[in-house]
Order: sequence, then structure tokens, then C-alpha cells
Amino acid sequence: MLYKTVLDALFPIPKTEEEVLSMDINTIFGKLPRAKNFPIREAASIFAYKNELVWRLIWCIKYKKSIPAAKIAAYSLFRILTIYQPIASPIIIIPMPITSRRRRERGFNQCELIAYEIEKLIRLSNIKDIIIIRNLLFRTQHKSRQTLKGRVDRLESTHEIFSVDTSIANRIQQMIGQPTPNHLILVIDDVITTGSTILEAINILRKNGLTQTFGLSVAH
Repeated sequence: MLYKTVLDALFPIPKTEEEVLSMDINTIFGKLPRAKNFPIREAASIFAYKNELVWRLIWCIKYKKSIPAAKIAAYSLFRILTIYQPIASPIIIIPMPITSRRRRERGFNQCELIAYEIEKLIRLSNIKDIIIIRNLLFRTQHKSRQTLKGRVDRLESTHEIFSVDTSIANRIQQMIGQPTPNHLILVIDDVITTGSTILEAINILRKNGLTQTFGLSVAH
């Protein structure tokens, strides 16, 4: 407790962080500005990243492993999933993977953190046809952070950075009974910038038979 008090004194929590984490989850879902002008047709985002509350929310998840922030992100994604649910069944959620090097640096994968909170909401709602699948998609190449690059460098650096566990992909195809028009596979991420990374993930899943794969992020 003393250690935390000293840290809070030395590095006070920004007011925007206090604001975003103190709000009721449903209230903040309605308050945060929506993303517009998505960079790729294959993916969509919920919130506008340039808003200070939004990027502070993402920062708390990505670098502070904030469970309250992850709950907000998960609730927001879950709200969108329930919109898709009447027209898509099953909905399969794939958390965006990170490399083993990034996991060692950070200690966790923020998208898995969000997925874990989504699972709690699925159980509470007793929904059977929203399913989270882990270990299907792997990040095979470590690249420097995309936010430090220009658009051209981002697009070039995301080529062939993922691999797929084909045995899991085959089981998913059997589960959804390909071909069927009603299922939906979503790769979830915290932020989409140019869309190059999530598009690479979508494309490799489609090449492995999961043709109805799209992307959904918390922010853009």
C-alpha cells in the first residue's frame, strides 16, 4: 500500500484516465465518439482513437494491464457482437496475437485480456453462439511498433507475419458446417491504424478456408 502511495505521488494518474475509468460502463459506451472512415473494407472500429479519453483507455489496457479498462473495451465489443448475433451464428472471436518477444516485454497480450472479459459477458448472458478461439492465429515475426512508422513502412512490414494452426482451422470449418452463409469470424484488436496488420491476419485466415473472416477493433 505504501509503495502504491509513493508511486501515485511521483506519477499521478492523469485526470483523463481517472475520468474514463470512473464512469459507468454503459455511460462511457454512449459517450465516447465513434470511429469514422475505416481504412479497409474488411474491418471496422468502434471509437475514434484521436479522442483523449479513447487513447487513454487503450493506453491503460496496453501498457498498464488495467482490468477496468479491459472491461470497458470488452463491453463495447460485446455490444457490437450482440448486434451481429441475430443474423450471424456462430460468431467466432479470434484475439489478435502478439509475438513471444512482445509478450516477454509486456508480460501479457492486451487482446487476450479483452477476450477474457468478453467471455465473462458471454457466460453472464448465457449466449451459446459467440465463441472465443485461441491459438488459431500466431504472430511469427517481431516488428518494431507500428505507431513509430509511416504508412508505407507499416504496409510493407506486415507481409507474412502470421501463421495459422491448420488443425484448429479445420475443426472450425467442421463446426460451422462450411459452406454456410450465416457464421461470422472476427479478429479483434485494440487499435486499427492503417489496417495493414489486421488485413494480413484476415487474409491468412481466409486462405486457410475461413472465408467469412473480418476485423473489429476497439478504436481507430
